[in-house]
Amino acid sequence: MSPIDLSSLKWGEDGELSHNDNLTLVERLMRVEEESKRSDLNSSPIPQRESAD
Repeated sequence: MSPIDLSSLKWGEDGELSHNDNLTLVERLMRVEEESKRSDLNSSPIPQRESAD
């Protein structure tokens, strides 16, 4: 998530996000986490089984 995406979030005077922006942030973080998990799975080596001769 780029800083530009975060700049659209609105913070209240009490330092809290609005309910809608809070949900938006959580959804964005979940998407980033899922993408990260997928890329980790794609880049991890597949363990090679040793043959039992």
